[in-house]
Amino acid sequence: MSTSDRWAKAYARQANADLATWIALAPSKLIPECHKLLFLQMACEKLVKAHLCSKGTDPADVQASHGYTAKNLPIIIREYLVGAGKKPNEIIWILKHAKHLANEIELLAPAVRRGGQRPDNCEYPWEDSGGILHLPLDWTFQPTNLNVDMAGRTFIKVIRRAVDELLA
Repeated sequence: MSTSDRWAKAYARQANADLATWIALAPSKLIPECHKLLFLQMACEKLVKAHLCSKGTDPADVQASHGYTAKNLPIIIREYLVGAGKKPNEIIWILKHAKHLANEIELLAPAVRRGGQRPDNCEYPWEDSGGILHLPLDWTFQPTNLNVDMAGRTFIKVIRRAVDELLA
């Protein structure tokens, strides 16, 4: 059985590849937004799992769920910002947006439905309570504006650096 440290590096390497794919696809008008966001969701989820394993979490404990991002990604971001010497008011502003974005990114995974309240996801069609069938291809997702929104750009920079730190 591989150690938590080895799992942490493996998750970090895969997060790095997923994030690089999202970054490469993000500007494209030819790629549907739902497909691009799938890579961002996977990158964030794997970053969180890498971080948890690096802190000693048993890798088996993180393999059965997609529901780690909303709770843990803001913690990772806060740790990075404090370590980078950011001012408290900057940290508060970034974390306010990061918590919201982390929650929305976690919801992109089809397995995370918030008790049926949020069936929208970036991978599979879903039916709403009114019987209307929706496709990810036609849906506007909250994290879509990450490249143009200041909070989104900051969020992505911090995610990028957190992955880099885990790979070092």
